[in-house]
Amino acid sequence: MRLGSQTLKMLEDIPRKVIHRGDIVVANGDDCDIAHFLISGSAKCRRSRDIYETNDLLSPLEFLAYETYRSRVVAMTECRIISCSKLMFRSLLDAENNLTWPLSRQIASDIVLRRSHMHEYC
Repeated sequence: MRLGSQTLKMLEDIPRKVIHRGDIVVANGDDCDIAHFLISGSAKCRRSRDIYETNDLLSPLEFLAYETYRSRVVAMTECRIISCSKLMFRSLLDAENNLTWPLSRQIASDIVLRRSHMHEYC
């Protein structure tokens, strides 16, 4: 899930956190009540091997479908991160269309459930 320019503008007042190469950005077991956006740099999910680039939401399926993150995301380069609450993230989505949040959560849950039946990591 990639941030659009309107969403980035709404987040511009939130301080950025700098994560150094090799450091953990999202830890296994962290609560999914915080969304982490990669503003610059690149990061990798150790479990699924997903690569995240500038303007990506980190671990979007886990954030939308679970209560806690199931995998660890590590900075591949120096990263700048914006973190915001799930409530704020929902408000950002609702600003564009109030159906986006429930549909996003349902789709993420469906994907996670389908992958778990096929013994794939989500």
